[in-house]
Amino acid sequence: MKFSSGLMVMALVFAAGPAESEAPAQAKAARATGPVPEPAAGDLRELPLSTEPWGADVFHERRRRLMSQMKGGVALVLSANRTDNIGGLRQDADFLYLTGLAEESEAALLLAPQEPQPEVLFLAPLNPERERWIGFRAALPNRAVELRTGFAKVQRTNVMGAVFADIARRQKEMQFFGPVVGYDAPMPKVLEIYTKTKERAVGSKIQDAVGMLARMRSIKEPRELEKMARASEITVDGHLEAIRRVKPGMREWELKQILEDAFRKADGRQLAYEPILGAGPDGCLLHYPGGDRVIQDGELVLIDAAAEFDHYASDVTRTFPANGKFTAEQRRIYDVVLRAQRAALKKVRPGVTWDELQETASKVIADAGYYNYFIHRLGHFVGLEVHDAGVYAEPLRENMVITLEPGIYIPEKRLGIRIEDVVVVTKDGAKVLSDRLPREPDQIEKLMEKPKS
Repeated sequence: MKFSSGLMVMALVFAAGPAESEAPAQAKAARATGPVPEPAAGDLRELPLSTEPWGADVFHERRRRLMSQMKGGVALVLSANRTDNIGGLRQDADFLYLTGLAEESEAALLLAPQEPQPEVLFLAPLNPERERWIGFRAALPNRAVELRTGFAKVQRTNVMGAVFADIARRQKEMQFFGPVVGYDAPMPKVLEIYTKTKERAVGSKIQDAVGMLARMRSIKEPRELEKMARASEITVDGHLEAIRRVKPGMREWELKQILEDAFRKADGRQLAYEPILGAGPDGCLLHYPGGDRVIQDGELVLIDAAAEFDHYASDVTRTFPANGKFTAEQRRIYDVVLRAQRAALKKVRPGVTWDELQETASKVIADAGYYNYFIHRLGHFVGLEVHDAGVYAEPLRENMVITLEPGIYIPEKRLGIRIEDVVVVTKDGAKVLSDRLPREPDQIEKLMEKPKS
Protein backbone atom coordinates (compact mmCIF):
# COMPACT_ATOMS: atom_id res chain seq x y z
CA MET A 1 0.00 0.00 0.00
CA LYS A 2 1.42 3.41 -0.98
CA PHE A 3 0.61 6.70 0.77
CA SER A 4 0.06 10.08 -0.79
CA SER A 5 1.74 12.90 1.13
CA GLY A 6 -1.57 13.79 2.79
CA LEU A 7 -2.20 10.23 3.92
CA MET A 8 1.36 10.00 5.29
CA VAL A 9 0.69 13.03 7.50
CA MET A 10 -2.46 11.32 8.77
CA ALA A 11 -0.46 8.15 9.50
CA LEU A 12 2.01 10.14 11.59
CA VAL A 13 -0.80 11.84 13.50
CA PHE A 14 -2.42 8.53 14.40
CA ALA A 15 0.86 6.66 15.04
CA ALA A 16 0.97 7.74 18.68
CA GLY A 17 -2.50 6.37 19.37
CA PRO A 18 -4.28 3.05 18.61
CA ALA A 19 -3.93 1.55 15.12
CA GLU A 20 -6.25 2.80 12.42
CA SER A 21 -9.83 1.57 12.56
CA GLU A 22 -10.64 -1.18 10.08
CA ALA A 23 -14.16 -2.06 8.94
CA PRO A 24 -14.79 -5.78 9.36
CA ALA A 25 -15.08 -7.79 6.17
CA GLN A 26 -18.64 -8.79 7.13
CA ALA A 27 -19.78 -5.15 7.10
CA LYS A 28 -18.25 -4.56 3.67
CA ALA A 29 -20.00 -7.65 2.35
CA ALA A 30 -23.32 -6.44 3.78
CA ARG A 31 -23.09 -3.19 1.85
CA ALA A 32 -22.43 -5.07 -1.37
CA THR A 33 -24.81 -8.02 -1.14
CA GLY A 34 -27.27 -7.37 1.67
CA PRO A 35 -27.29 -8.45 5.31
CA VAL A 36 -24.86 -11.14 6.40
CA PRO A 37 -26.07 -13.54 9.10
CA GLU A 38 -24.57 -12.70 12.48
CA PRO A 39 -22.03 -15.39 13.46
CA ALA A 40 -22.78 -17.45 16.53
CA ALA A 41 -20.70 -16.78 19.63
CA GLY A 42 -17.37 -18.59 19.34
CA ASP A 43 -17.60 -19.01 15.55
CA LEU A 44 -15.10 -16.26 14.78
CA ARG A 45 -11.53 -17.41 15.37
CA GLU A 46 -9.77 -14.22 14.44
CA LEU A 47 -5.99 -14.32 14.28
CA PRO A 48 -3.79 -13.99 16.24
CA LEU A 49 -5.57 -16.42 18.57
CA SER A 50 -2.98 -16.81 21.32
CA THR A 51 0.69 -17.04 22.20
CA GLU A 52 2.50 -20.40 22.06
CA PRO A 53 3.39 -22.52 23.97
CA TRP A 54 2.78 -20.37 27.07
CA GLY A 55 0.63 -17.41 28.00
CA ALA A 56 1.36 -13.83 27.02
CA ASP A 57 2.86 -13.01 30.43
CA VAL A 58 5.89 -15.26 29.75
CA PHE A 59 6.78 -13.35 26.60
CA HIS A 60 6.10 -9.97 28.21
CA GLU A 61 8.62 -10.83 30.92
CA ARG A 62 11.22 -11.82 28.31
CA ARG A 63 10.76 -8.47 26.58
CA ARG A 64 11.11 -6.69 29.92
CA ARG A 65 14.38 -8.51 30.63
CA LEU A 66 15.75 -7.67 27.19
CA MET A 67 14.82 -4.01 27.53
CA SER A 68 16.51 -3.87 30.93
CA GLN A 69 19.74 -4.77 29.11
CA MET A 70 19.11 -2.33 26.27
CA LYS A 71 18.64 0.53 28.77
CA GLY A 72 17.85 2.98 25.96
CA GLY A 73 17.55 3.30 22.22
CA VAL A 74 15.13 1.44 19.98
CA ALA A 75 15.20 -1.96 18.31
CA LEU A 76 13.17 -3.93 15.79
CA VAL A 77 12.73 -7.71 15.67
CA LEU A 78 11.08 -8.91 12.47
CA SER A 79 8.92 -11.97 11.95
CA ALA A 80 9.38 -14.32 9.02
CA ASN A 81 8.08 -13.03 5.69
CA ARG A 82 5.91 -16.10 5.47
CA THR A 83 5.01 -18.77 8.00
CA ASP A 84 3.55 -22.22 7.46
CA ASN A 85 4.61 -24.60 10.20
CA ILE A 86 2.87 -27.49 8.49
CA GLY A 87 4.75 -26.77 5.26
CA GLY A 88 8.04 -26.17 7.03
CA LEU A 89 8.17 -22.36 6.79
CA ARG A 90 9.13 -21.52 10.36
CA GLN A 91 8.64 -18.36 12.32
CA ASP A 92 11.76 -16.29 12.97
CA ALA A 93 13.09 -17.70 16.25
CA ASP A 94 13.91 -14.32 17.83
CA PHE A 95 10.40 -13.03 17.09
CA LEU A 96 8.83 -16.25 18.41
CA TYR A 97 10.97 -16.13 21.58
CA LEU A 98 9.84 -12.58 22.37
CA THR A 99 6.17 -12.72 21.26
CA GLY A 100 5.00 -16.34 21.20
CA LEU A 101 3.28 -15.62 17.86
CA ALA A 102 4.13 -18.61 15.70
CA GLU A 103 1.93 -17.84 12.70
CA GLU A 104 2.18 -14.07 12.24
CA SER A 105 4.10 -13.25 9.05
CA GLU A 106 5.33 -9.84 7.86
CA ALA A 107 5.02 -8.58 11.44
CA ALA A 108 7.47 -6.74 13.68
CA LEU A 109 8.23 -6.02 17.33
CA LEU A 110 9.47 -2.60 18.40
CA LEU A 111 11.28 -2.17 21.73
CA ALA A 112 12.17 1.25 23.16
CA PRO A 113 12.77 1.10 26.93
CA GLN A 114 12.72 4.88 27.51
CA GLU A 115 9.56 5.59 25.53
CA PRO A 116 6.17 6.11 27.24
CA GLN A 117 5.00 3.08 25.24
CA PRO A 118 8.10 0.85 25.34
CA GLU A 119 6.80 -2.00 23.18
CA VAL A 120 4.67 -2.06 20.06
CA LEU A 121 3.50 -5.02 18.00
CA PHE A 122 3.09 -4.31 14.29
CA LEU A 123 0.89 -6.71 12.30
CA ALA A 124 0.54 -6.98 8.54
CA PRO A 125 -2.46 -5.21 6.93
CA LEU A 126 -5.64 -7.21 6.42
CA ASN A 127 -5.94 -9.16 3.18
CA PRO A 128 -9.50 -10.59 3.02
CA GLU A 129 -8.89 -12.79 -0.04
CA ARG A 130 -5.75 -14.40 1.42
CA GLU A 131 -7.44 -14.84 4.79
CA ARG A 132 -10.06 -17.13 3.23
CA TRP A 133 -7.18 -19.56 2.77
CA ILE A 134 -5.20 -19.14 5.98
CA GLY A 135 -7.68 -17.84 8.55
CA PHE A 136 -9.53 -14.60 9.29
CA ARG A 137 -7.58 -11.91 11.09
CA ALA A 138 -8.88 -9.43 13.62
CA ALA A 139 -9.45 -5.80 12.75
CA LEU A 140 -7.69 -3.07 14.76
CA PRO A 141 -8.04 -1.48 17.25
CA ASN A 142 -9.03 -4.61 19.15
CA ARG A 143 -8.90 -5.06 22.91
CA ALA A 144 -9.15 -8.85 22.63
CA VAL A 145 -6.03 -8.94 20.43
CA GLU A 146 -4.17 -6.75 22.92
CA LEU A 147 -5.10 -9.10 25.77
CA ARG A 148 -4.28 -12.26 23.80
CA THR A 149 -0.88 -11.00 22.69
CA GLY A 150 0.10 -9.11 25.84
CA PHE A 151 0.69 -5.82 23.99
CA ALA A 152 -1.00 -2.58 25.03
CA LYS A 153 -0.29 -1.16 21.58
CA VAL A 154 -0.91 -3.08 18.34
CA GLN A 155 -0.64 -1.31 14.98
CA ARG A 156 -0.25 -2.13 11.30
CA THR A 157 3.12 -2.32 9.58
CA ASN A 158 2.13 0.35 7.07
CA VAL A 159 2.80 2.98 9.77
CA MET A 160 5.90 1.27 11.21
CA GLY A 161 8.45 3.20 9.14
CA ALA A 162 7.20 6.59 10.35
CA VAL A 163 6.85 5.45 13.97
CA PHE A 164 10.29 3.85 14.02
CA ALA A 165 12.01 6.87 12.45
CA ASP A 166 10.38 9.24 14.93
CA ILE A 167 11.54 7.16 17.92
CA ALA A 168 15.03 6.68 16.43
CA ARG A 169 15.36 10.45 16.08
CA ARG A 170 14.43 10.93 19.76
CA GLN A 171 16.37 8.02 21.20
CA LYS A 172 19.41 8.45 18.89
CA GLU A 173 20.40 4.74 18.91
CA MET A 174 19.02 1.80 16.92
CA GLN A 175 20.20 -1.37 18.64
CA PHE A 176 21.12 -4.17 16.24
CA PHE A 177 20.76 -7.72 17.67
CA GLY A 178 22.02 -9.44 14.52
CA PRO A 179 22.54 -11.51 12.52
CA VAL A 180 26.06 -10.73 11.36
CA VAL A 181 26.64 -11.95 7.80
CA GLY A 182 29.54 -11.93 5.36
CA TYR A 183 30.07 -9.35 2.65
CA ASP A 184 28.84 -11.78 -0.01
CA ALA A 185 25.53 -12.51 1.75
CA PRO A 186 22.34 -10.43 1.42
CA MET A 187 22.03 -7.67 4.00
CA PRO A 188 19.60 -8.65 6.80
CA LYS A 189 16.28 -6.87 6.32
CA VAL A 190 16.38 -5.28 9.77
CA LEU A 191 19.82 -3.81 9.08
CA GLU A 192 18.53 -2.47 5.78
CA ILE A 193 15.70 -0.74 7.69
CA TYR A 194 18.17 0.69 10.18
CA THR A 195 20.46 1.97 7.42
CA LYS A 196 17.62 3.69 5.57
CA THR A 197 16.25 5.12 8.82
CA LYS A 198 19.65 6.55 9.78
CA GLU A 199 19.65 8.50 6.51
CA ARG A 200 16.25 9.97 7.34
CA ALA A 201 16.23 10.33 11.16
CA VAL A 202 18.86 13.03 11.67
CA GLY A 203 21.28 12.30 14.53
CA SER A 204 20.44 8.60 14.88
CA LYS A 205 23.06 5.85 14.71
CA ILE A 206 23.23 2.05 14.66
CA GLN A 207 24.50 0.53 17.91
CA ASP A 208 26.12 -2.92 18.10
CA ALA A 209 23.97 -5.11 20.38
CA VAL A 210 24.89 -8.40 18.68
CA GLY A 211 24.89 -11.20 21.24
CA MET A 212 22.44 -9.57 23.67
CA LEU A 213 19.40 -11.55 22.56
CA ALA A 214 21.46 -14.63 21.66
CA ARG A 215 22.76 -14.83 25.26
CA MET A 216 19.23 -14.68 26.60
CA ARG A 217 18.04 -17.43 24.29
CA SER A 218 21.02 -19.69 25.01
CA ILE A 219 20.33 -19.88 28.75
CA LYS A 220 17.17 -21.91 28.97
CA GLU A 221 14.34 -21.30 31.41
CA PRO A 222 13.08 -24.34 33.38
CA ARG A 223 9.93 -24.39 31.24
CA GLU A 224 12.09 -24.54 28.10
CA LEU A 225 14.15 -27.42 29.50
CA GLU A 226 10.91 -29.35 30.09
CA LYS A 227 9.92 -28.93 26.44
CA MET A 228 13.37 -29.98 25.26
CA ALA A 229 13.35 -33.03 27.54
CA ARG A 230 10.03 -34.06 26.01
CA ALA A 231 11.35 -33.49 22.48
CA SER A 232 14.33 -35.70 23.32
CA GLU A 233 12.13 -38.46 24.76
CA ILE A 234 10.08 -38.52 21.56
CA THR A 235 13.29 -38.52 19.54
CA VAL A 236 14.68 -41.48 21.48
CA ASP A 237 11.45 -43.42 20.87
CA GLY A 238 11.83 -42.90 17.12
CA HIS A 239 15.48 -43.97 17.06
CA LEU A 240 14.74 -47.08 19.14
CA GLU A 241 12.02 -48.14 16.72
CA ALA A 242 14.30 -47.63 13.70
CA ILE A 243 17.19 -49.56 15.28
CA ARG A 244 14.92 -52.47 16.20
CA ARG A 245 13.31 -52.73 12.77
CA VAL A 246 16.21 -52.15 10.38
CA LYS A 247 17.21 -55.06 8.16
CA PRO A 248 19.38 -55.52 5.10
CA GLY A 249 17.39 -55.16 1.88
CA MET A 250 15.32 -52.19 3.08
CA ARG A 251 15.62 -48.90 1.28
CA GLU A 252 16.81 -45.94 3.29
CA TRP A 253 13.51 -44.14 2.84
CA GLU A 254 11.62 -47.11 4.31
CA LEU A 255 13.61 -46.86 7.52
CA LYS A 256 13.13 -43.10 7.58
CA GLN A 257 9.37 -43.65 7.35
CA ILE A 258 9.47 -46.00 10.35
CA LEU A 259 11.41 -43.38 12.31
CA GLU A 260 9.05 -40.52 11.47
CA ASP A 261 5.94 -42.64 12.18
CA ALA A 262 7.35 -43.41 15.63
CA PHE A 263 7.89 -39.69 16.27
CA ARG A 264 4.26 -38.98 15.40
CA LYS A 265 2.93 -41.81 17.56
CA ALA A 266 4.86 -40.38 20.51
CA ASP A 267 3.28 -36.91 19.94
CA GLY A 268 6.12 -35.48 17.86
CA ARG A 269 3.99 -33.76 15.25
CA GLN A 270 6.87 -31.73 13.83
CA LEU A 271 10.37 -32.69 12.78
CA ALA A 272 13.15 -30.58 14.24
CA TYR A 273 14.85 -30.82 10.82
CA GLU A 274 14.81 -33.05 7.76
CA PRO A 275 16.19 -36.44 8.91
CA ILE A 276 19.57 -37.55 7.61
CA LEU A 277 19.67 -41.32 7.11
CA GLY A 278 22.46 -42.95 5.17
CA ALA A 279 23.83 -46.48 4.97
CA GLY A 280 27.36 -47.50 4.01
CA PRO A 281 29.00 -44.75 1.91
CA ASP A 282 25.98 -42.49 2.38
CA GLY A 283 26.85 -42.22 6.06
CA CYS A 284 30.00 -40.32 5.08
CA LEU A 285 27.95 -37.39 3.76
CA LEU A 286 27.17 -35.03 6.63
CA HIS A 287 23.95 -33.73 5.07
CA TYR A 288 23.12 -36.69 2.84
CA PRO A 289 20.06 -35.68 0.78
CA GLY A 290 19.13 -39.04 -0.73
CA GLY A 291 17.23 -42.02 0.57
CA ASP A 292 16.61 -44.49 -2.24
CA ARG A 293 19.63 -46.72 -1.75
CA VAL A 294 19.19 -50.34 -0.59
CA ILE A 295 20.76 -50.99 2.82
CA GLN A 296 23.31 -53.80 2.41
CA ASP A 297 24.24 -56.59 4.79
CA GLY A 298 27.38 -55.66 6.73
CA GLU A 299 26.94 -51.90 6.37
CA LEU A 300 26.56 -49.32 9.11
CA VAL A 301 23.46 -47.12 9.16
CA LEU A 302 23.75 -43.52 10.39
CA ILE A 303 20.58 -41.71 11.50
CA ASP A 304 20.70 -38.02 12.43
CA ALA A 305 17.10 -37.11 13.23
CA ALA A 306 14.97 -35.49 15.91
CA ALA A 307 11.48 -34.42 16.80
CA GLU A 308 10.27 -31.00 17.86
CA PHE A 309 7.84 -30.47 20.73
CA ASP A 310 5.99 -27.18 21.21
CA HIS A 311 8.55 -25.41 19.00
CA TYR A 312 11.60 -26.79 20.86
CA ALA A 313 14.04 -29.09 19.08
CA SER A 314 16.19 -32.06 19.95
CA ASP A 315 19.15 -33.34 17.89
CA VAL A 316 20.37 -36.94 18.13
CA THR A 317 22.54 -39.21 15.97
CA ARG A 318 23.20 -42.92 16.24
CA THR A 319 25.19 -45.32 14.07
CA PHE A 320 24.48 -49.06 14.10
CA PRO A 321 25.05 -52.21 12.01
CA ALA A 322 22.30 -53.08 9.53
CA ASN A 323 22.53 -56.79 10.40
CA GLY A 324 22.77 -56.29 14.17
CA LYS A 325 26.50 -57.06 14.58
CA PHE A 326 29.48 -54.71 14.30
CA THR A 327 32.49 -56.07 12.42
CA ALA A 328 35.81 -55.89 14.29
CA GLU A 329 36.88 -52.83 12.27
CA GLN A 330 33.54 -51.07 12.66
CA ARG A 331 33.61 -51.62 16.42
CA ARG A 332 37.21 -50.40 16.73
CA ILE A 333 36.44 -47.11 14.95
CA TYR A 334 33.10 -46.75 16.74
CA ASP A 335 34.91 -47.06 20.08
CA VAL A 336 37.20 -44.16 19.13
CA VAL A 337 34.20 -41.92 18.44
CA LEU A 338 32.52 -43.02 21.67
CA ARG A 339 35.66 -42.31 23.70
CA ALA A 340 35.91 -38.85 22.14
CA GLN A 341 32.34 -38.07 23.15
CA ARG A 342 32.86 -39.40 26.68
CA ALA A 343 36.00 -37.31 27.11
CA ALA A 344 34.21 -34.13 26.01
CA LEU A 345 31.17 -34.93 28.18
CA LYS A 346 33.37 -35.18 31.28
CA LYS A 347 34.61 -31.65 30.60
CA VAL A 348 31.16 -30.05 30.31
CA ARG A 349 30.41 -27.61 33.13
CA PRO A 350 29.89 -23.86 33.51
CA GLY A 351 33.06 -22.00 32.52
CA VAL A 352 34.39 -24.45 29.95
CA THR A 353 34.78 -23.11 26.42
CA TRP A 354 33.76 -24.62 23.11
CA ASP A 355 37.41 -24.65 22.04
CA GLU A 356 38.35 -26.72 25.10
CA LEU A 357 35.64 -29.27 24.33
CA GLN A 358 36.68 -29.39 20.67
CA GLU A 359 40.33 -29.93 21.55
CA THR A 360 39.45 -32.70 24.01
CA ALA A 361 37.43 -34.71 21.47
CA SER A 362 39.84 -34.00 18.61
CA LYS A 363 42.82 -35.26 20.62
CA VAL A 364 41.18 -38.63 21.24
CA ILE A 365 40.45 -39.04 17.53
CA ALA A 366 43.87 -37.77 16.43
CA ASP A 367 45.72 -40.03 18.89
CA ALA A 368 43.85 -43.00 17.39
CA GLY A 369 45.12 -42.08 13.91
CA TYR A 370 41.95 -40.54 12.46
CA TYR A 371 42.80 -36.82 12.55
CA ASN A 372 41.97 -36.34 8.86
CA TYR A 373 38.56 -37.97 9.22
CA PHE A 374 36.97 -35.70 11.88
CA ILE A 375 35.77 -32.92 9.58
CA HIS A 376 33.32 -30.80 11.58
CA ARG A 377 32.88 -28.96 14.84
CA LEU A 378 32.01 -30.91 17.98
CA GLY A 379 28.62 -29.38 18.62
CA HIS A 380 26.24 -26.43 18.74
CA PHE A 381 23.51 -24.82 20.82
CA VAL A 382 19.97 -26.28 20.63
CA GLY A 383 16.61 -24.69 21.43
CA LEU A 384 13.90 -23.10 19.31
CA GLU A 385 16.19 -23.88 16.39
CA VAL A 386 18.23 -27.03 16.03
CA HIS A 387 21.28 -24.78 15.49
CA ASP A 388 20.17 -22.30 18.10
CA ALA A 389 21.32 -18.84 19.11
CA GLY A 390 24.39 -18.51 21.32
CA VAL A 391 27.78 -16.84 21.56
CA TYR A 392 30.40 -19.48 20.76
CA ALA A 393 33.34 -17.28 21.82
CA GLU A 394 32.12 -17.18 25.44
CA PRO A 395 32.29 -19.91 28.13
CA LEU A 396 29.31 -22.18 28.70
CA ARG A 397 26.86 -21.29 31.44
CA GLU A 398 24.38 -23.24 33.51
CA ASN A 399 21.17 -24.25 31.68
CA MET A 400 22.64 -23.93 28.23
CA VAL A 401 21.73 -26.86 25.97
CA ILE A 402 24.32 -28.13 23.50
CA THR A 403 25.13 -31.14 21.36
CA LEU A 404 28.26 -33.27 21.51
CA GLU A 405 28.69 -35.04 18.18
CA PRO A 406 32.14 -36.36 17.28
CA GLY A 407 32.42 -38.39 14.10
CA ILE A 408 34.80 -40.26 11.82
CA TYR A 409 34.07 -40.50 8.08
CA ILE A 410 36.19 -42.72 5.81
CA PRO A 411 34.76 -42.73 2.26
CA GLU A 412 37.34 -45.22 0.98
CA LYS A 413 36.06 -47.73 3.54
CA ARG A 414 32.39 -46.79 2.86
CA LEU A 415 32.07 -46.08 6.57
CA GLY A 416 30.73 -43.09 8.51
CA ILE A 417 30.21 -43.01 12.28
CA ARG A 418 28.74 -40.20 14.37
CA ILE A 419 27.36 -40.24 17.92
CA GLU A 420 25.36 -37.20 18.98
CA ASP A 421 23.48 -36.37 22.16
CA VAL A 422 21.65 -33.38 23.60
CA VAL A 423 23.31 -32.14 26.80
CA VAL A 424 22.18 -29.66 29.45
CA VAL A 425 24.97 -27.76 31.23
CA THR A 426 24.20 -28.19 34.93
CA LYS A 427 25.57 -26.41 38.00
CA ASP A 428 28.46 -28.85 38.36
CA GLY A 429 28.49 -30.92 35.18
CA ALA A 430 26.11 -32.16 32.51
CA LYS A 431 22.84 -34.01 32.01
CA VAL A 432 22.27 -35.98 28.80
CA LEU A 433 18.63 -35.59 27.70
CA SER A 434 18.94 -38.44 25.19
CA ASP A 435 20.71 -40.81 27.59
CA ARG A 436 18.00 -43.49 27.29
CA LEU A 437 19.17 -44.26 23.75
CA PRO A 438 22.05 -46.78 23.88
CA ARG A 439 25.53 -45.68 22.83
CA GLU A 440 27.62 -48.66 23.90
CA PRO A 441 28.11 -51.15 21.02
CA ASP A 442 27.15 -54.13 23.20
CA GLN A 443 23.92 -52.39 24.20
CA ILE A 444 23.13 -51.60 20.57
CA GLU A 445 23.69 -55.22 19.49
CA LYS A 446 21.49 -56.46 22.35
CA LEU A 447 18.73 -54.04 21.32
CA MET A 448 18.95 -55.39 17.75
CA GLU A 449 18.72 -59.08 18.67
CA LYS A 450 15.87 -60.69 16.78
CA PRO A 451 13.51 -63.00 18.68
CA LYS A 452 14.37 -66.65 18.19
CA SER A 453 11.72 -68.53 16.25
